[in-house]
This record gives sequence, structure tokens and C-alpha cells, in this order.
Amino acid sequence: MIKFTLIIWVCSFLGREVCMPPIQSPIIYDSWYACSRAAHTKSLKIMSNLGYKVVNRDKIAMKYRCKESPII
Repeated sequence: MIKFTLIIWVCSFLGREVCMPPIQSPIIYDSWYACSRAAHTKSLKIMSNLGYKVVNRDKIAMKYRCKESPII
């Protein structure tokens, strides 16, 4: 059965794209759907923690990947 691991990058889009090291979720997801939904939820939390001023000033956005990880 295929499972998914969520990886999120916090990036600034000031001129050129610059991203922090990836954040890997410790949770293994049963479906692409669940992983993708979690990516959006976690991204909103990260943006809220950074705050309105920082996100706007540094043009912060998230990139994510739901990486397949076969579990035996």
C-alpha cells in the first residue's frame, strides 16, 4: 500500500525564490487527498505564526510535496 509523507518549504518570492530548509511532517498519510489537505492546513498555520507584516514584506508562500513512501 502506498502512503504519503508531507514536505513543506517556506519561501520568499522577493525577486528570486529563496526557500528555507524543508519541513517534513512526522505523520504518514493514507492518501494523496489527506496529505494535500494537511499541506494547506499546515501552510495556513505557518503563515499565521509568521504574521501579516512578515508575509507581506517578504512575499512569503509555501510549496509542498506529498512524497510517495511505500510502507511494508
